[in-house]
Amino acid sequence: MTAEPTYNKHSASLAAIFILGDSVIVLPYASSGKYALFGFALAAAAAFILYFAAVPIARRFFINPQNGNIFCKTVSAVLLYAGAAYALAGAGQTFIRFINYVDKIVMPNSGRFFIALIFVLITAALATRRHEVILKLSLIFLVFGTVTVLLFFLLSAKDFNIENISFYAFPSFKELFKETLPYFFGVSLPALLIPVFEAIFFGRTRKAAGFAGLGIGLSLITLCLLDCLLLFGQELAARLSYPLAAAVSTVTVGPLFTRMDGVIYCLFFATALIKTAVCIKISYFSLEIIKSLKIKAYK
Repeated sequence: MTAEPTYNKHSASLAAIFILGDSVIVLPYASSGKYALFGFALAAAAAFILYFAAVPIARRFFINPQNGNIFCKTVSAVLLYAGAAYALAGAGQTFIRFINYVDKIVMPNSGRFFIALIFVLITAALATRRHEVILKLSLIFLVFGTVTVLLFFLLSAKDFNIENISFYAFPSFKELFKETLPYFFGVSLPALLIPVFEAIFFGRTRKAAGFAGLGIGLSLITLCLLDCLLLFGQELAARLSYPLAAAVSTVTVGPLFTRMDGVIYCLFFATALIKTAVCIKISYFSLEIIKSLKIKAYK
């Protein structure tokens, strides 16, 4: 008798790719200052806290909510609506960032409509496939992304300037709050959706797999952020629209393969595609579950 596949590695890969999402290409944010690393570190810690807080909530209110009483069904409906709305907003933001990135950096003369149409068609095709398809693609993309980020970090290390991330005084609470806030919304809050898509897609949450995926995703983002900060400095990196794309353009690999731009383009396409497709699936299935709750108002 063949054992049912657990997909734990795939689930961890999906969580990692989901967290990378659109953050991989836009960090550090334009509002970042000289304490960007402090802000990101706090946001990363907050991401783990939010993830572990969301796991029991997802188990209680997102898995078979039809079997609960009227109070549980009502809470489930509210949370499902909130999750659907937030996921849809995340899909929209990722889509817009990817289209703007391709329009400005990759294919500046191709026209936004053409780019948007291709991305929408691919995303729609992926979003309508079985969950296992996204899981398997996530594992492949994570292997590719990990090799890419590590290779780029090692190749650019010769140009690092440690002074770019040096600090000589600790930030005040106001400065720290200002630095942390954009990273909180961009990096921490998406962690809430990891147990949500696990509960909705698989009928259970994989705490260990989600934790591992979140850790891997944040680690890769950290390397990308450090790359940008060590190469450009915190203030210059924050002024760049796409810091990682700018950082990649400074690296020379060799006489035959001189630039890594195309590899980074593929990485952002993969992470944006997976995040957008997953967010759309979360929104759709959340609304489907809400319709199945059949909450009646009693006078």
